[in-house]
Amino acid sequence: MHWRTLSPFVVAAVFSIWLVPSGYAHEPEPISANQNRTPGGVLRDGVLTIALEARAGLWRPQRDAGDGVVVPAFAEIGKPLQIPGPLIRVRSGTQLRITLRNALDKLLIVQGLHSRPAERTDTLHIPAGSTRAITIEAGEPGTYYYYGTTTDSPVEVRAGDDSQLTGAFVVDPATGPVSNDRIFVLGLWFSPAVKAPTPRPAREIMVINGKSWPDTERLTYEVGESVRWRWINATSSAHPMHLHGFYFNVLTRGSWAADTTILPRHRRDVATELMLPGATMDITWQAQREGNWVFHCHFAFHVSDELYLAPKNSGAHADHGGKVAAHSMAGLVLGIHISPNPAVTALKSSEPARSLRLVAQQRADTTIKGRPRFGYSVLADRALPHADSLRSPGPLLVLRRGQPVAITVLNMLDEPTAVHWHGIELESFPDGVPGWSGTPARIMPPIAPRDSFIAEFVPPRAGTFMYHSHSNELGQILGGLVGPLIVLDGSDRLDASRERVFLVSAAGASEEEARFGLVNGEFEHPPMHLEAKTTYRFRFINIGDWRVMFTLLDNRGFPVTRMIAKDGADLAEQVAGPLNLLTGPGETADFEVNLEPGNYRLEFKQQLAGWIIPVELIVRPRK
Repeated sequence: MHWRTLSPFVVAAVFSIWLVPSGYAHEPEPISANQNRTPGGVLRDGVLTIALEARAGLWRPQRDAGDGVVVPAFAEIGKPLQIPGPLIRVRSGTQLRITLRNALDKLLIVQGLHSRPAERTDTLHIPAGSTRAITIEAGEPGTYYYYGTTTDSPVEVRAGDDSQLTGAFVVDPATGPVSNDRIFVLGLWFSPAVKAPTPRPAREIMVINGKSWPDTERLTYEVGESVRWRWINATSSAHPMHLHGFYFNVLTRGSWAADTTILPRHRRDVATELMLPGATMDITWQAQREGNWVFHCHFAFHVSDELYLAPKNSGAHADHGGKVAAHSMAGLVLGIHISPNPAVTALKSSEPARSLRLVAQQRADTTIKGRPRFGYSVLADRALPHADSLRSPGPLLVLRRGQPVAITVLNMLDEPTAVHWHGIELESFPDGVPGWSGTPARIMPPIAPRDSFIAEFVPPRAGTFMYHSHSNELGQILGGLVGPLIVLDGSDRLDASRERVFLVSAAGASEEEARFGLVNGEFEHPPMHLEAKTTYRFRFINIGDWRVMFTLLDNRGFPVTRMIAKDGADLAEQVAGPLNLLTGPGETADFEVNLEPGNYRLEFKQQLAGWIIPVELIVRPRK
């Protein structure tokens, strides 16, 4: 399992996994992917009656005819197995009469079949071959889930044999219309490498509603349509979920046990939101521009073509046309198509476009194990920069709100690439996902080696953003194809003496740097000198491979700062408080900092491995 994204509670375990190739003569019972559209059970006179069963079956997380793995899953008794398990959805106040049978050959422990809110101690223990019947009240409205384990493991730890024993449990308000929403359950399955008696490589699968991209569901909306989604992270890993082209608003946050509505004044527009292991969230957004878009986890490994049961390059990586895709993703990716609405007119600008040339090159040095390192540079003339001069992150791009840009991306790599303008609300075609971005009549191609692509767009708002590769994300993002992007407003100028950009990335040259990451391309930093009683803007960008905590400390604790923006969007309510923010890859945050004279410590801390990259701040009295 990818060590950088594990829950801190995950422990070593041995999983009894049965891999089944396609066409096997005696396949077990198949498991269906559950799109969570139809609630299970029978609802009559305010009482839901549902009979559930846990039993083993054959799950094919990629193609329906592809390789499979035998895992336990839930089903309604007498009906097919499903991943995720049958949806339980009722109104608050509904009585539930639940029968649960354990058809597995070991003890099953189930959590989440309780009135909400619930306690972690509320569990059902069902011996092999036994049945339990319970009656509960639905409880408070919210997005919840139930899950099972045969290893007595909390949901934050499950990753192997029983990792798919999960089902959504949604409680709607007692009165009023039921929201026209969709429910998505994230799943993760992991099998460690085996050396003997039969060697087998490690395998890891990540799914949305039981399927891995490119076999996840495709969603279609119309321009102007409002969208509401419920997301459940029933995995042992964190997932920073990123929406291309639009902002979304987080309405609630919770877990399997409880849900909390975020007050309207505390809500914020975000392009990426970190979901911790076991977390839930309800989000809403508006489909404002036509074209193809994606919603995906922003850990590079979680969308990489390493997430296949079959060996790499075996044919499982072919696209639906039967050809090997130039941009091959898998895992936690959801495809979205927004159809045009003639009543909605797209905003255009009559200003002339500013031209830039961005080049992607391989650097002269390599990382550990000989893996290539990459870098971006901006071409001021026709001469390419020497490979020895390339650095990561790439140069700071400064654009202006409302001013059109035409950025020519020149690919000098030996493999295809593409650039995603992360957080920018732009048209679909230049969004940067090759083979997907655009419309059916005009799909963005991968940028072939020694070829170029012109990304034309108009930044609609000022803020802190980033740009990065969206091709071979695991190799190219972690190899150094990342950079900061700032959009200024009106006649503003970037005051380098008052604005500080801190970008966390990977692509270290040494084993230590590759494992721990870099801040602004460096592993160690000299002291930073500031002036007291002067307002600075700290712009934080996480495009590394870790959950990173940004923290500002002095010898008394946390000095007061003010968070003013998230993912490039200004906060409606700017609350003064400590600078102590946990982020995932793909998130940015802006803080206003005004300090008294003294010594301070700015920490960039990876949550899992315990590493810290410190930057000493020396604040001198104002002259």
